[in-house]
Amino acid sequence: MSHSITRFIAHNRRYALGVALAGGAIALVFSLVQPLAYRATMRLLIIQATSPTLDAYTAVKSSEKVGRNLGHVIASSSFLDRVLQVNPEIDRAAFPENERARRRAWGRTVESSVAAESSIMEVRVYHERQAQAVAIADGIGSVLVRDAKDYTGSRDITVRVIDSPLISRFPVRPNIALNVLLGFLFGAALALAQRYLFSR
Repeated sequence: MSHSITRFIAHNRRYALGVALAGGAIALVFSLVQPLAYRATMRLLIIQATSPTLDAYTAVKSSEKVGRNLGHVIASSSFLDRVLQVNPEIDRAAFPENERARRRAWGRTVESSVAAESSIMEVRVYHERQAQAVAIADGIGSVLVRDAKDYTGSRDITVRVIDSPLISRFPVRPNIALNVLLGFLFGAALALAQRYLFSR
């Protein structure tokens, strides 16, 4: 069985390579027509006040859960409103008045994650202009530090910025190399599948 598959691929390798190259070229063109975006990365520490009944492990797990909840809060439209209010340097034109389009634009702009079994949250902001990516990240950090208690419902939660926004030197979106590779592989798989179906 494996020998027949190998012979089939070898017999159709030129056709598969041609379609794969075409798939890679299409992916390259598609990637180049998309706007390039830089990434600003910031890290925050979530601190929960300790108590005699709260051990260190439980406190970290609790902070991890709080961080995940804050990640969902960051993605909200109301949080965006606070970010725009706290930093006037942010270009409001990037976020349309239409609520559906506004949420979509904000969702493409910001990502967050919490390292497993830690109380450290990482926030990533994407924008075509480096200065804007940094400004938005600064705004997010300011709102979280100032209003963490509003979003967690606990006065025992404090958020601190431990790494200020660091901007990427080069655009990170779209991932041109990955897109071309996927286009190449998809083209090859499509070509072989087509030859196999028509040969039956």
